[in-house]
Amino acid sequence: MTISPPSKSLTLALVASLFGTHLVLAQPTPPSGAVVPKTAHQSAREKRKALEEDSAQKQGRRDEWEKRTLEAVEARDRLRADCRRQAKEQNLHLMKRLRFIRKCMASGSPL
Repeated sequence: MTISPPSKSLTLALVASLFGTHLVLAQPTPPSGAVVPKTAHQSAREKRKALEEDSAQKQGRRDEWEKRTLEAVEARDRLRADCRRQAKEQNLHLMKRLRFIRKCMASGSPL
């Protein structure tokens, strides 16, 4: 007994029904009131916006840090100038003047 191959129309119908079923299953319709998934364009826009905000915050922190550092350096320079002025007014010898300036700077305020 020989088995004959299925007819072409039967094969095509079977293939079409399989693909049709998969296509229907692959794209379900969302129920009413469900959130529609975002498109790639919208998602990329939100990511870019978040990155820009993060970058702006980092730059703000960097600027604030530089500002505080500059203020600290200027305060130290003012203190050093004041300590040098006091040492000069006292007509101290070189070694005594340097010692005086070092103590004055360490105390954080002019003596």
